[in-house]
Amino acid sequence: MATGNIKGGKRNYARVTPPSTTTATTAADTTSITIAYTPSTLGPAATSYVVTGTSTTGTTVTATITTSPTTVAGWTSGASYNVTVAGQNYNGVSAELATITGLTIPGVYSLQSTYNTSTTYTVASGISKIAAYVVGGAAGAGGGGGSRGANSARGAGGGGGGAGGIVGFKDFSVTPGQVVTITVGAQGNGGGGSASNTNTDCVPASAGNAGGLSKITYGGTDIATANGGNGGGGGGGGTSSADGVAGTAGTGGTGSSNVAGAVTITGASGGAGASAGAGTAGSNQSSNSNISSNQITALVPSNTAFGGGGGGGAITSNAGAVGGGGAGAGGFCPSNAGTNNGGNGTSSGGGGGGGGAGNAGNSIGAGATGGNGSAGRVILYVSP
Repeated sequence: MATGNIKGGKRNYARVTPPSTTTATTAADTTSITIAYTPSTLGPAATSYVVTGTSTTGTTVTATITTSPTTVAGWTSGASYNVTVAGQNYNGVSAELATITGLTIPGVYSLQSTYNTSTTYTVASGISKIAAYVVGGAAGAGGGGGSRGANSARGAGGGGGGAGGIVGFKDFSVTPGQVVTITVGAQGNGGGGSASNTNTDCVPASAGNAGGLSKITYGGTDIATANGGNGGGGGGGGTSSADGVAGTAGTGGTGSSNVAGAVTITGASGGAGASAGAGTAGSNQSSNSNISSNQITALVPSNTAFGGGGGGGAITSNAGAVGGGGAGAGGFCPSNAGTNNGGNGTSSGGGGGGGGAGNAGNSIGAGATGGNGSAGRVILYVSP
């Protein structure tokens, strides 16, 4: 072991020696590197170690560590690095010990954009992979049925619209300069309510329209498609023999993809209408199937988006049935006091609420309009 001697009243310490062994390892889906080292038993002991990473394409990284192993962040995604480790103490820094040459940092994803309308994306230089969530448009709700005044037959509420399907994928290979075509599904509009009559049976209200499909196309091939939700059924009108039949719930859209490992999620269903009281509540999107990546934000489950619309009610002074996350509530109809339209979806992927039913009793009334669904969306991520 080196020793110091006294010169001019000051001790001349020997320089610290570098670590005897070092390793630098990467992990998938992260830009951090784990550094491990074995301290040298020769010469003065190091009190800390300096990690330096240099690259021709990435940011230079310098960090001081005191424990082994230690995770060091800040490396550039997709870049190749040469990494060295040197010991240091109060007497300076040792010679560097090269740990590895050409250590490649995994490519990680970053958000390119969230698309609410159809467009194209030209693959940028340095990008080799894409990932995305594709959400179909949500459906409109059915309108409410009109009442028949002569026998106080009620019209029934329309069914809530279903939410669009959801598809998620990652690691699809692309080439810079090529075009990715993004199609965003349109909202489904709510159905109109049916007219009321005094002595004539009322016809059923109109069903809601389905939501449009969303998809991503590359090289002329659709690689992920999320179908729109299905419209809620229109509420039946009052007849000479019975109250109207409640509108059926709209079911959620489905999805498909030819990318290996893709996740497909069926959209949440709307709630059924009712001929007395509030309709059935719409469903939340309860799936927990997300793209597996630390850099891609999980989309589901959700209580604020991608839910089905609430069903429309009749003869209730309370609020209509609630919609699922981001969906419209069902309309309602206070006795002899007019009707309320179903609510619109408030978040991309939410279904519209069902329409309220027409008045019952001696005061006749037309059914209300069903709420509109909301448009789909595409959330695109890119990676080196």
